[in-house]
Amino acid sequence: MPLRLTLGVVLMVVAPRAAIAQTMRDAVKEHVKDNLQAPPNPPAPDPVPPKKKAVKPSGPVTGAKAGNPDATWSFSSDEATSPRIVSAVPKRPLSPWLQLDLKVDGAYRGWLPQQYKSADVKVGGYYTWSVELRGKLFKYVNLHRGYYESNSLAAPRTNEAAVAAQVGQHLPKAAWLLATVGVPISKAWEPTVRYESRAFNTSATPRIPVCIVDRGASGDLQDCPKTMNKLNIVSGFETFTMGVRYNHAKAGGPVIQDHASKIPPVFFGLGLMSYTKPYQVTINGNTLQDYLFDGRFRGAGLALGTNLGGGVRQLFVDADLQVGLGQVSLTNSLTLNELTPGDWLIGYAQGNVTCGYRFVLFEGPPTIFFTPVASGGGASFHFVKTKQNADEPQRTPNLNWDFLWSVRAAIEVAI
Repeated sequence: MPLRLTLGVVLMVVAPRAAIAQTMRDAVKEHVKDNLQAPPNPPAPDPVPPKKKAVKPSGPVTGAKAGNPDATWSFSSDEATSPRIVSAVPKRPLSPWLQLDLKVDGAYRGWLPQQYKSADVKVGGYYTWSVELRGKLFKYVNLHRGYYESNSLAAPRTNEAAVAAQVGQHLPKAAWLLATVGVPISKAWEPTVRYESRAFNTSATPRIPVCIVDRGASGDLQDCPKTMNKLNIVSGFETFTMGVRYNHAKAGGPVIQDHASKIPPVFFGLGLMSYTKPYQVTINGNTLQDYLFDGRFRGAGLALGTNLGGGVRQLFVDADLQVGLGQVSLTNSLTLNELTPGDWLIGYAQGNVTCGYRFVLFEGPPTIFFTPVASGGGASFHFVKTKQNADEPQRTPNLNWDFLWSVRAAIEVAI
């Protein structure tokens, strides 16, 4: 047999097997490389799958160990900081050495996740109730916020995927436990630490057959079976900051006070954040449709915050922000970072803005307030190129975004 003909036959036999042998790691790495090297043109539409007879899911499939502490902390404070007193409220019956604000409220919270063309992701919204306490304790400790919120007496606290799937079959539950304690070292400076965690029931329903990748899967996974089964997990959203709060007015505290301030207090320090949710690798709208992951998003960077306005009969705005470098974990042994070309990094931005108004219902003592509040924020992960040519346009391809929001109404009592 001629040599040329022999080589042709060998290639016809070997080439299809090489294509079939492509691993999950190779598929994700190739998807990242192609999209980062491509010019910033609008992504081509994903192919429309042929109409098929609906496949009845055999049951919920879980692909993760969903860890979700149900505790939250915040440095947000409804204080105002200026020596100019506008009115005589709030009136407090307790000693000036011990001042407390008690708040009870109801709210509706939601999480709007990024959507994919091959999977529909839903995060349950929740009606909640909460109890909050703020206090100024003997001038040595400031309790900026001690807080518990839930829509039931039993919030999701599971760390196992099997239990997470069972939780998803019942009424949605979400919980927050929030606290921030600061110890002033001077009239203007106060070190503070904040931790916040939120839990949601989440489901991802494939629109076409996809491989649901377990957290314990290897990056060399091949021939992953595709399914139309639903993925149910408990999604969590966590933030942690530690730093210093600076109050230029050198007055005020965590409790309600009717003051005005030209220079608001500021917070700066270091921040960490992480959250869990169903994820398909998406770069500027181009999705790798074959795999559905239980993705873990983590970040570390600079944290900033401030409180504007406040006091009594005034609009107040609390804002916080984190920016830094991030990590996207697809499985326990595989991250998107290790599949990214060497001249690219993954960055993140996370923030939240809360605004409200405090009405006086009863001057007291104790003074009673009615306070409606709305908040919105979330997180975004994106690629950042470390080596940029002078004539090359700046690009930050987006990897993921999520938006969290709430509306609430509260009764506050100053004692």
